[in-house]
Amino acid sequence: MARFAILAISVAGGLALVACKPPAPPPPDPEADPIARSFYEEVRTGADLDADVHLAHELKNPTTEEELAQFRTLIPADPPSSIELTSAETHTDSTGTLTKLTEVYHYVDRNLLAQTALFKSPAGVDPIIVGFKLTQQDAGG
Repeated sequence: MARFAILAISVAGGLALVACKPPAPPPPDPEADPIARSFYEEVRTGADLDADVHLAHELKNPTTEEELAQFRTLIPADPPSSIELTSAETHTDSTGTLTKLTEVYHYVDRNLLAQTALFKSPAGVDPIIVGFKLTQQDAGG
């Protein structure tokens, strides 16, 4: 009888721990990664970003264009040898869903860390890019 009581307490304790575990974060919007990668290519190739339907209107200005031109100087002309999604965070509230992606673009002589923030309103079809940052790392990391 004592063995049963210990087992019951252990099971109840285990259920309490499971109940206290925070819920898993929602998965990122499946459209976010392809849009982020496409935007990186547009920056790399010098495409007309005013024509990009996935770039927030607020970012279509001379200041952003200057920043993206600076990022472009970091990107080699050749495509990356590989792209690695290193993190994806999603936050949803009443205004919509914010997805933050961090990707590493691998080149022979360097790695570029691209951080892209995308927002999708509740009525939105696709997320739009609301932030982008590019930093260079050594090829080793």
